[in-house]
Amino acid sequence: MIRLTLIAILLVLSPLAQAERVFEGEKVVEIFQSQDFDANLAKAEEGDVRAQYLVGAAYLYGLEAQEVEVDHEKGLNWLKVAARQGAAEAFDELASAYSEGLGVEKNASKYEKYLAEAGERGIRSAKLDLLDLYQDGNSELGIAADEEKYLYWLEKTAEDGVLISMRNMAHRYRQGRGFEVDYEKAFEWIMRAVNLDDLTAQRMAGEYFEKGMVVEKDLVKAYMMYDLSGTVPSTRRDELEERMTEEQVEEAIARSWQWQLERN
Repeated sequence: MIRLTLIAILLVLSPLAQAERVFEGEKVVEIFQSQDFDANLAKAEEGDVRAQYLVGAAYLYGLEAQEVEVDHEKGLNWLKVAARQGAAEAFDELASAYSEGLGVEKNASKYEKYLAEAGERGIRSAKLDLLDLYQDGNSELGIAADEEKYLYWLEKTAEDGVLISMRNMAHRYRQGRGFEVDYEKAFEWIMRAVNLDDLTAQRMAGEYFEKGMVVEKDLVKAYMMYDLSGTVPSTRRDELEERMTEEQVEEAIARSWQWQLERN
């Protein structure tokens, strides 16, 4: 009872802290499974946000190795305390609780709220979940597809380096779907994906260089991009070759090989 009272006090008095991931770059599942629960419980009561998250997750799902039984109420309370300190991972777990009904009634608005908080604080999986949620909706929770919110998270995931999102941004700017037609921005997104060695983006970039769309026409670069895209056989590359000199083709192939060698 004392511990639950302490949690309640913390929930009321703790201001929402600066957004952050408290397990940045770490293997959270392994840390969770190998934790010293009793030690973390003591740390949690002293205000350690990492410990608060680990204790909350242990109660929410149970932790057999530490003989911690499922206690949804305690789990949710500790996760809310960690969330008040800005722990992105805690928001993500709370979103799961309200989507799956772990100790609470399923609640669409709270699920969306907590998932968005997790996404804004850098949880990549939350951003992808939000992208899918607003693209297709969720009939079970009564959440409708939402184009505006979908575009918001599409850009967020593209910024995160999600290749399919980067390509979708390029398509939408080129086609004027959700954004004003902007070939320059479309090309920027393509080249960002190209530099991450995305084969589809490389093929897309080839067309821009071949036709001189937003960039100066450059058949050597176009051939190089088609060659990098790995399409076998490459119809576009072969058709382009017929318009090039032998020296241009040799240069394009040399550039392609150099690109590949530099990236192993």
